[in-house]
Amino acid sequence: MMIVDSLVSAALLTATLNIEVVQPVDDKKTAEIIEWINSAADNVRLAYGRFPNPDAKIIVIPTTENSWGSDSAVIFGRVTRRRGETVELFVNPDRPIAEFYADWTATHEFSHLMLPLLSQRYRWISEGFASYYQNVLMSRSGNYTPEQAWQRLIAGLERGRDSRPELSLNEAAANGIRHARMKVYWSGAAIALLADVELRRRSGGKESLDSVLGQLQECCLPSRRRWSGPRLLRKLDTFLDTPVFMPLYSQYANEDGFPDFSPVLGDLGITVQNDGTVTLDNSASLVHIRDAISVQQ
Repeated sequence: MMIVDSLVSAALLTATLNIEVVQPVDDKKTAEIIEWINSAADNVRLAYGRFPNPDAKIIVIPTTENSWGSDSAVIFGRVTRRRGETVELFVNPDRPIAEFYADWTATHEFSHLMLPLLSQRYRWISEGFASYYQNVLMSRSGNYTPEQAWQRLIAGLERGRDSRPELSLNEAAANGIRHARMKVYWSGAAIALLADVELRRRSGGKESLDSVLGQLQECCLPSRRRWSGPRLLRKLDTFLDTPVFMPLYSQYANEDGFPDFSPVLGDLGITVQNDGTVTLDNSASLVHIRDAISVQQ
């Protein structure tokens, strides 16, 4: 086992990533992997200017054998919170380092740290917010083009919409993630998109999902407690003059189906072609919000 303590880039301010590489590979690849981890952490800094946990532990497990059926550079990732917050990343060291930078997994897992641990019934919120951010942050960092990010996000939303339409969001998560996986992962992303656009629209860009989660981090994270979804969303609304999150929860969480995200796409100037590709209309009414979400400011 090799342990590497690495101070992240200055852009991450005071955060330190404690990186542990298990079953070390050659020095060159190890150095490349550590640099990539710092880059993925820097992606998450683009949400509100700092990494969500100032003392996170990252465990990297190099392996070419996996039971997930993935041939990606990053095979699997997860967050554990038993003793502090730890992100585990299973990686294939034989893949070119460029593939690591194109992979969203680390950005997704690091984005989980922007929320506290949620109970199972509300996992759609934590997985959904991370799924939203894995795309917009990869776009802000330049790892995706805006078109790629919106296309990936919308494809995920459509998979979620088609998954178990007879279940509500809370029912889907309560029955276990394998029961309605796409609904669990993408319904919260739809809520994140709707909330982000509404916050930016009504405040003239002074508020956003980024800024609200930044305030959550300042007051409450990292947290040792397991939160309920309503408790989290009510807390987010305390940072606002007019609530956004609990009204969305009340509208969608216990109703069959999926949050209606189509109208907001039109306002953002995002059109999905028949082949699934996305075109961006720069004359749309909320193009400034679309760019604020997906382009580094």
